[in-house]
Amino acid sequence: MAISKSWVYNYADKCECSDDDNCGCTYPANMARNYTANISNRVRSAYEYNHMRVGELALNWSAPAVFADSSTSEDFRFFDYISGSYALLVFYRADFSAICPKEITEFNQSYEEFMKRGVKLVAVSIDTLTAHQTWRRMSFAEGGVGEVQFPLVSDVNKRISLEYGVLREDGMAQRASFLIDKEFVVRYAAVYDKQIIRNINETLRVIDTLIDADKAKCKGLECWMRQNEENNEVLERQIDW
Repeated sequence: MAISKSWVYNYADKCECSDDDNCGCTYPANMARNYTANISNRVRSAYEYNHMRVGELALNWSAPAVFADSSTSEDFRFFDYISGSYALLVFYRADFSAICPKEITEFNQSYEEFMKRGVKLVAVSIDTLTAHQTWRRMSFAEGGVGEVQFPLVSDVNKRISLEYGVLREDGMAQRASFLIDKEFVVRYAAVYDKQIIRNINETLRVIDTLIDADKAKCKGLECWMRQNEENNEVLERQIDW
């Protein structure tokens, strides 16, 4: 069955929160966490066999997002944003959770390293746009992330997470990273257990390897040997020191 790549976000069941957060929600500026998207069993079954895989064309989507300058859009278009660049699509469990502020803050601290490599960062969770805005207004010490320099996307109907194959049974997205090249092809995918925090340096290593290969600086075994030599040189310097 062919699945449409377009959908409309329906906010009818959303908890309408004001800036002061006094809206009766079960956690700051958001809907109850047991909220489930209205997706038919037939469509859900089809999506379960249509996840994003390495070597396949990435899913193009549009969704609400908040940006580095605190502006927002109800129609952030993924392919339009990453066109001409590599992209790292980062799924995380939820705003106001225990580990996610640390992860997103570490991505933000390494933002310039991604920019040097021509990689655009986009982060996605099932939280509402209002939750993202509130989270960005809070410091890390307060449980927030501050004004991060990349878009935070609201996958409130959970369809992006569903098709990328990272939607958990509890309704949140698993921690996952998808590296997408300039042709919109998925070149690397990693899904993490909820207890595992991503390693930014490892992510940058993967990106460097891919970009080097795409620039034809090395291919196949040559790339592996070169990376192995570089890792050994670093280890030897650490030992000598």
